[in-house]
Amino acid sequence: MKISSDNEISVEFHSPEMNSEGWLEYYSLSLSGRAMNSTIRVCNSPYGKSPSEFFSMLAANWQGWKGEKEWVALEGEYKMSAKSDSTGHITLTIKVWSGNWEPFWGSEVAMIIEAGQLEAIAHEFKRFLYPTANNQRQSDA
Repeated sequence: MKISSDNEISVEFHSPEMNSEGWLEYYSLSLSGRAMNSTIRVCNSPYGKSPSEFFSMLAANWQGWKGEKEWVALEGEYKMSAKSDSTGHITLTIKVWSGNWEPFWGSEVAMIIEAGQLEAIAHEFKRFLYPTANNQRQSDA
């Protein structure tokens, strides 16, 4: 799943690793910009709020909100924040870091997306994080 902006910045969620029960246990997150690439491996914990819920909440509030909305991975690998403006633009900032102990590295991108993109992003992210639920729904049809 990839989110891109007009200024050569993109965020890609990829390389899903399923466990024996069909749960997406790990995935990779890559940030790209002009002359910059960073990739981390993320633990997809079944506890806490998922990043899918973050995007669903943003989509439900597509007309805007005050302040900054934030989500942090349970293991601390990355953080997402979003701010809206009065013109229907969302500034999505994603920060990744290699760990909390030295030596470490970190990267950050900020991109502008349209509020109208949020629902599709939320839906695509849910399909990425919960692929077995999607296969189950398709087989029930």
